[in-house]
Amino acid sequence: MTKNRAALELIFAGVLWGFGFVATVWALEAFTPVETLFFRFVIASVIGEFLYLIIKGPNFTSLREEIFRALPAGLLLGGMLLLQTIGLKYTTATKSGFLTSLYVILVPLFNAWFFKSSGNWKNYALTALALLGTFILVDANLSGINSGDLWTLGCSVFAAFHIIYIGKISNKVGNAFRFNNFQSAWCLLALTPLLFTQEQISWHFSDTKPLLGILCLGLGSSIIAFYLQIRTQKVLSDSTASMLFLLESPFAALFGFIILSERLSWFQISGAVIIMIASVLQILTDTASKTESPKT
Repeated sequence: MTKNRAALELIFAGVLWGFGFVATVWALEAFTPVETLFFRFVIASVIGEFLYLIIKGPNFTSLREEIFRALPAGLLLGGMLLLQTIGLKYTTATKSGFLTSLYVILVPLFNAWFFKSSGNWKNYALTALALLGTFILVDANLSGINSGDLWTLGCSVFAAFHIIYIGKISNKVGNAFRFNNFQSAWCLLALTPLLFTQEQISWHFSDTKPLLGILCLGLGSSIIAFYLQIRTQKVLSDSTASMLFLLESPFAALFGFIILSERLSWFQISGAVIIMIASVLQILTDTASKTESPKT
């Protein structure tokens, strides 16, 4: 795979993730956050593996190794999406998209702090700029930060570690599509106990919109988009990949504007723009690279 093709595929994944914010809002009209993720990953793991077996047939080579390699990715992904889904009950899809995008700043910082990769004062300056943008996005008023915003900030931390982990093991992954199936299965196993802490489980709903939301999340945001992430991070560096992930924010804002009629004030929009500028500058000043992998 060439880097240009990898970039295009990741941009398409950003479109799917951007729409996923709207799909989550739809799903939350009838389901709790845990139920939304449970049904999402039932679809992602079961249908994903079914498609793999139809196309590729049974394959037990390195099966155990691949399953356990996907474990950390599944736990990080499950934590990330649980925090994001809880946050979407209390904040807008537009704000959630931009707050989640802070992982672009966190990826190089965490790589420097925890994995001893190169870091410099520019990382910290751009982090400060991104935090300024976040402050403006919540209307420059700390009292304007709701619980949904805080849950979403926690989501961006999990997202950063997920990106880093996928970047470190992507070249060891045999089949990206099946790895994503295993990742989804681990998410499902991790979230299932939480489902039974609820007093009751929602199985019935009067509107088809929540069901459509679940299907979009399971098929589009999980099976297709996360498969593309694993596939393209075999070629792209963590920082370049995270920059392209950033496109989910404007796509989330666009879909939120068109479908959910969400609006930001011009002042808040300036905060979102600052976050985008800080993130793009982080990529432009980043020197990390990844050797292009053999064609697959």
